[in-house]
Amino acid sequence: MRPTTITLRATTPADDRALHALWAVAFPDAPELPLLHARDAGRYDRTLVAVADDGAIHAVVHWQPRPIRNAAGGVDVVGCVGSVASAPQARGQGHIRRLLAVAIDDMTRHGCAWSLMFSGTPGVYTGSGWETFPAARLRGVAGPGSASGDAAVRPARPGDVARMAAVHAIVNANRPLTTVRSADDWAHRFPHWYAPPVRVSVTDDGDYVVVRPDTGEVVEMACAPTRPYALSALLRAAVCELGGPGTVVTLDVPIDARLTREIGRLLTDVSTGSTCFGLARPIQSDRARVRATVTAPGAVHWLGDAF
Repeated sequence: MRPTTITLRATTPADDRALHALWAVAFPDAPELPLLHARDAGRYDRTLVAVADDGAIHAVVHWQPRPIRNAAGGVDVVGCVGSVASAPQARGQGHIRRLLAVAIDDMTRHGCAWSLMFSGTPGVYTGSGWETFPAARLRGVAGPGSASGDAAVRPARPGDVARMAAVHAIVNANRPLTTVRSADDWAHRFPHWYAPPVRVSVTDDGDYVVVRPDTGEVVEMACAPTRPYALSALLRAAVCELGGPGTVVTLDVPIDARLTREIGRLLTDVSTGSTCFGLARPIQSDRARVRATVTAPGAVHWLGDAF
């Protein structure tokens, strides 16, 4: 049998159906991924595929430039890699590695300072120059103080978005690794990632918290520094939403003294740890500068900005 010839190229609209089918196999729990991909106006040039001589797509890598805050207080253009998938019969053949090399060249031409991705299998990417970095998390068991929520916190409504966006911008103005959210992100990306069963709760002032009841996680929170009293209300509402007393609760948010103090009133057996799903790679920036950003105290990349 003649060996299959593999061609690496950018996609065209004619590839959409095959891409969607490949993603459906690779990400069965993310059926709306094609809708988010379609929000990227430059997606065809930045969606790279390995195609067999019979036209079958064996692997795909998508990247897009995103504005992400650095450790120096500025904003970098970062090549964010996502939607990486290989067809089951084509795995282990180096297609992803070769597509990543093409993506790096593209990111360099685009002027990206560095590249960011998140993966449950980070070892796949370290050979291509990406390095893992830790993300802090806090975990504990909900105590009796979490039996009820707080009257000041309620489910978010569409009319709350402007106030939430304002609070988010204030809280994250100088926070490394956070994305500078656009109005389009708030209109489309935020509700995409935080669709039910995820729950978003808010105060009338726009302070908010996001929880995933299916995993017991607090995945995003923003409380204006001028309203420290709201933090307690948000945390109590979040822990109650996650199940109340006896529930194991994980907070994937920046940990500081105020948060630790407040959460100590709601959780018992509190412990801190980290995950290493994030990976970063220098493109035009140097490694030290990139590491300073992704490992800075308080650095976080919110789930609602995933790509």
